[in-house]
Amino acid sequence: MTRINNNDAAQMLSDLIAIPSANPMGRPFDGDAPVERGVTEYMERLFVLPNVHCERQAVSAAHENLIVRYPAGADGPRLLFESHMDVVPADEWADRAFVPWREGDLIYGRGACDDKGSLAAMALALLDLIESGEQPPRPVMLVCAGDEEYAQTGIKAFRELPIAVAAGVFGEPTGMAPVVQHKGTLRWDITVHGKSAHTSRPELGVNAIHGAMDVIAALRRHQDALQARHTNPLLTGPMLTVSMIRGGRTRNAVPDECTLSLDFRLLPGMDMEAARADVVGLVGGLGWEVSHSELQLRTPPLSTSPDDPFCAQVLGICRRHAGEGIEIRGEPYGTDASWIADRAPAVVLGPGDIRSAHAVDEQIDVNEVVTCASIYRRIMASGP
Repeated sequence: MTRINNNDAAQMLSDLIAIPSANPMGRPFDGDAPVERGVTEYMERLFVLPNVHCERQAVSAAHENLIVRYPAGADGPRLLFESHMDVVPADEWADRAFVPWREGDLIYGRGACDDKGSLAAMALALLDLIESGEQPPRPVMLVCAGDEEYAQTGIKAFRELPIAVAAGVFGEPTGMAPVVQHKGTLRWDITVHGKSAHTSRPELGVNAIHGAMDVIAALRRHQDALQARHTNPLLTGPMLTVSMIRGGRTRNAVPDECTLSLDFRLLPGMDMEAARADVVGLVGGLGWEVSHSELQLRTPPLSTSPDDPFCAQVLGICRRHAGEGIEIRGEPYGTDASWIADRAPAVVLGPGDIRSAHAVDEQIDVNEVVTCASIYRRIMASGP
């Protein structure tokens, strides 16, 4: 009997949601085990099977990966399947986020679509392959990754292992359409320095918040120029987003400092270092005293060619299982796939809708989990 059915999918997904694995997102971590440990142990129990090898890879005190190999000990480049075990915090709905519930075909809970729906679908596909006794044309490796949501340290640690990859499928909520390109990300802080003074005599000071307003306006103009210069048929243009502002010390003093947190999304083909240097130079020419923090995040863009034979193969399988209207596309967000795409063709593919990811009452249709498991199973059996 096949593992790929609604009952098994709903049970496995509910089990995974009920195991809290919230990423601390850079906040202090004082746990006695990585945040993914409960999911790691659950997955290990699933794969206590002949000719399967599981190993944990320590990433940091807070994070770990689980690597599942089938057939164990086989030689040759692997067909890689990767989904992440960590989820974003659910502070605003903590009372129910890790208590999964079902309404019809919809399953709710933190991680339902990002990313435990993909993780469950990949596990079901691999279990079905193993229990069928079928030998895949290439060894299959399932990587259950840690820390995708904050710094992608899990996939970066996996990248350091001496493992050859033939092609990679990365689970994220794409509505079962293969994503072959996405943006890269740079994040850092820009601080405008002013001079404090009493607000009754503001002319004696230098208002750093006014400087920050000039910086924001300049960034907006720069974004417009970048979008006119850099285009991509699968993606929207580069984006410069000020995501946080911190400034001022008290209500009756001219602010002597204002810090902007910048999220810079770049297209494939853009030189990331040069693009940051342009922003630094632009801001430095505005006439304000400005300093820049070190990079807090640097993730490369994904740029797999839509014409790669593996992409064509995956697209054909998706269309057979999920509908002829499926098309290859790009997305503005980032994923772990970008850390492998320089070595092998990589696609992002999974059940669910990205609009539900990170949201209160996150949800996924169990039918999509089942359909995507069938897609993964066919890719495993076909090989690149």
